Amino acid sequence: MFLSSEERRRSMIRSFTVVLYIMVLVVSISTISLVPMGPGFQAIGIGPTEVGLCRAVLTAVAVREVYVTSYGLWQATRRQIWRWRRARRAKLKPPNEELVALAERMFPDPPADKALVWAEALVRAVVKRSVRGLFSLLPESTCVALFRSLRWPLGPRCIYCGGQHLRVKDPHYRKHWRRFTCLDCSAAKGEEVTFTDLSGTILEGSHLEVRLWFWGGMLFVMGCSTLELANELGVNYKTARRMVSLFQLAYLTQRFRFLLAGPVEIDEIYIIGGLKGKAGGLSLHRPPRRRGLKKRGRGIWDSDKVPVLGLVDRNGHAYLIPCANVQQQTIQPFIERLVARGATVYTDDYSIYCFLRRLGYRHASVNHKRGEYARGEVHINGVEGLWSLLRHHLSVHRGVSKVYLPLYIVRFEFTFNRRHETRWGQLVDLLALGCQADGRHLRCLIREGRLRQACPIPGLVTD
Repeated sequence: MFLSSEERRRSMIRSFTVVLYIMVLVVSISTISLVPMGPGFQAIGIGPTEVGLCRAVLTAVAVREVYVTSYGLWQATRRQIWRWRRARRAKLKPPNEELVALAERMFPDPPADKALVWAEALVRAVVKRSVRGLFSLLPESTCVALFRSLRWPLGPRCIYCGGQHLRVKDPHYRKHWRRFTCLDCSAAKGEEVTFTDLSGTILEGSHLEVRLWFWGGMLFVMGCSTLELANELGVNYKTARRMVSLFQLAYLTQRFRFLLAGPVEIDEIYIIGGLKGKAGGLSLHRPPRRRGLKKRGRGIWDSDKVPVLGLVDRNGHAYLIPCANVQQQTIQPFIERLVARGATVYTDDYSIYCFLRRLGYRHASVNHKRGEYARGEVHINGVEGLWSLLRHHLSVHRGVSKVYLPLYIVRFEFTFNRRHETRWGQLVDLLALGCQADGRHLRCLIREGRLRQACPIPGLVTD
């Protein structure tokens, strides 16, 4: 029950009166205790003993009265505070009828015809199983036409000699696909040389529809896992794994196409990666790693801390190269090949970069040991910020194999270098790389279990 304004005013008056009463009692106690005994008490026959006894009784009564009154005032104040709190909460609570109306709108009564609801649920379930994403709404012919425009931007060419002296041997050897005959190669070899629209691409030999490859590529650039890709496409997990591997290898074998003009930031990071339980039949030439046996210092391949060299152009392009070590003879060929001679290069104070100035690069560094992280334009904050993104990308996989670490790295690199493009633009670039890659060789590596050969590690001595 809440107090009205008049009752609240009376309560405040009572509280003020009680406080004034307590103040009078305190003054009385002080007076009794501090005022000395005068000669008047002796004149009327009251001795010192009786005066002391009277003082003690009066002081005890006054102290008890102060205690009782203060406790009552504290109880009344506490009740008043709780009333104010309940009143404040009541203002925030909607009325009960509003809650009932809201519940009726949010939870309407179930329909009377349950058979209709069951039929709708069944139809929806069938559509979910049959419509594999938005790309399934596109006709296969449209996806084939788009793939042809990526495969033959300047018209069909022979995949062996590059000539355009062709003849269509079979316009429908498979649905939507054509088979060509190269007249020049046939005349040179003395036998008919043919190829198709899919020859030499990552789609060669695939029985999946092109729109499934489009949808799979879209899921790939969106960062979906292989299991999620298999569920979305409605295919076997091994098929989805093969598709993802082909996308990764298509970029891995063609990524070093641009020269970094600078300014370029160079740094290294160390990724913990083991062998994932002898993945791919690899032998483990060491006892299981424990925290106490962990090697100190900079990581190398043998200590399961794989170095990754990062070259980041401030214009936005980046190259990430897993290495067996960070020795000068390991990283120097990549820097000479990927960074334009005479460009400005920024690094930290690691001694392996001392050769840059000797090769003609304008080299400047920051000394992290002295707490120096930026000196005007001289810093490597861009590549160090890239490492935080890479760690987050790899953390999703709950541990990666150091043997196949390049495949995880190139997927991140592909997305990072095209971060300003739309998902559709990234998909077009991915499919274009798939058309230009050596699909036959890549499929042979995957089929024969030789995927490790497509993931070279600079500086690693192989048996």
